Amino acid sequence: MRNLIYFLLSTLIINGCAKRASPTGGPKDSIPPVLVNANPKLNSTNFDSEEIKLTFDEWINLDKVQDQLIISPPIDNNAYEIKPLSGVTKKVFIKFIDSLESETTYSINFGNSIKDNNENNVLTFFNYTFSTGETLDSLYVTGLVSDAFERESNTYISMQLYRIDSIHEDSIIFKNKPTYISNTLDSTSYKFQNVKEGRYLIIALKDLNNDYLFDPFFEKIGFIDSLITLPKDSIIDFKLFKEDTELVWDKPEFINSEKIGFGYFGKLKLDRIELISKIPDSVSYTFLKEKETDTLNLWLSRNSFDSLNFNLIEKDTIKLTTVKFDRERDTLIDSLRISSKTTNILHLKDSFKLSYNIPIHKIVDSLINIRDIDSLLVEFKTKINNYEEEIDIIFEASPSDEYSINLYPNAIVDIRGNINDSLQYKVITQTLEDYGNIYLDIVRNNDSKYILHLIDNNGDIIREYNNVFQNSTYSFDLIKPGKYSFRLIEDLNENNQWDTGNYLNKIQPEPVYYSKGEIDVRANWDLNETFNLNSLISPLDSINK
Repeated sequence: MRNLIYFLLSTLIINGCAKRASPTGGPKDSIPPVLVNANPKLNSTNFDSEEIKLTFDEWINLDKVQDQLIISPPIDNNAYEIKPLSGVTKKVFIKFIDSLESETTYSINFGNSIKDNNENNVLTFFNYTFSTGETLDSLYVTGLVSDAFERESNTYISMQLYRIDSIHEDSIIFKNKPTYISNTLDSTSYKFQNVKEGRYLIIALKDLNNDYLFDPFFEKIGFIDSLITLPKDSIIDFKLFKEDTELVWDKPEFINSEKIGFGYFGKLKLDRIELISKIPDSVSYTFLKEKETDTLNLWLSRNSFDSLNFNLIEKDTIKLTTVKFDRERDTLIDSLRISSKTTNILHLKDSFKLSYNIPIHKIVDSLINIRDIDSLLVEFKTKINNYEEEIDIIFEASPSDEYSINLYPNAIVDIRGNINDSLQYKVITQTLEDYGNIYLDIVRNNDSKYILHLIDNNGDIIREYNNVFQNSTYSFDLIKPGKYSFRLIEDLNENNQWDTGNYLNKIQPEPVYYSKGEIDVRANWDLNETFNLNSLISPLDSINK
């Protein structure tokens, strides 16, 4: 009996050990690092130290601190050092190599660069402030930055304050660094802290080269029309836009013996370039802008020239430029390629689209025919869109039909005289029930002229109305199922397009408004929507609310 009891106890002990569970590790750490000591202390006055030492309660790393760190007023990058730039540490050191300005409050913002080493918890916007004078400046400016045209706004916008003590020039933003800087980082809001009382010029800048100077050829800017005064003006919002600048030509590029590329900066005008060499009547040429880049290409039908001369016209100058043809560097010239951009389904109200790789000289409509499902000929017209590198074949398609589109040789002739081979495409159309319809009421309380866009979730314009009137209804029929929204542009100069602003001329971009949320268009549905412009306080501020 004693042996039996011993056996049972032994079995229980062994099984208990075998079933021992793995430790869970406890709850996940979600607490960011904590500053436990600063030397000199935070918010010190009469600061005269050459080095700041910050100590944290756990091991951290500085993630992209050179991109995230903002010191205001700004200090040259070679005037200070921050360590360590890599690895883990509990201590961060900032050493000043040059002397600091007297009687000045400095703010050092680490952005989102301070993270704990284990879970990457971020100590968000940690700020170290000190003053080389008797007191700390305590005023602030805050606000939002929105794109003037696009629904989505840029992040990492440089916010710049320039202290104005007397008469100033607007050109200060082109040649002088700001007195104070801030940054939206990965959001659309900003805040200047510890600013001195006084008058300031303030701008928002998409500072692509991080030099705090405005380059209108590349960078977006937002501004207000007057100086601000602190402590009076403390909440300022901005609309960010890219200016249309005066045209400046880059050096021409030899591409091949029948193609030259002219790079440029600013707003392109075709009357700003002249081919002044004598060209025989037997040679055709055309200038076409590239879709994706700021390049204007000259295409030649053939070339027996050693060089060509051009006048490149800028605001105050005319540049006489000679392009020499390098036969040794000549590249193979492509043959004409035609392909369909339209899939096997042709949506009602769409045109049938072809793409090509060489500019088209002409289309011979008599060498094209379209037949429906009953083999009846369909009337059509063609349109060349060299900017999009596409041909539109436009005809009225019927629901639930099938079309055969035939292009015979010589129907399409490119600038070099190349022709197409025989081409045949077949497409079908869908039923009316495969589409949805939207009926939109516009409500507003002013007499301005507006442009109305129906846009898809890629931002592409699906339908457009100009001359949008007050309290009117607009129909959008045969819309493919999907997500859409509306955009209204206040066309102040009534030229049927959105116009950007100009900083030096103190012109703001034309106001742009978006409808709230998205509209879900479904097949065989009618939607009645209202775009109440009166409910929008300012452009873009109602997005996603």
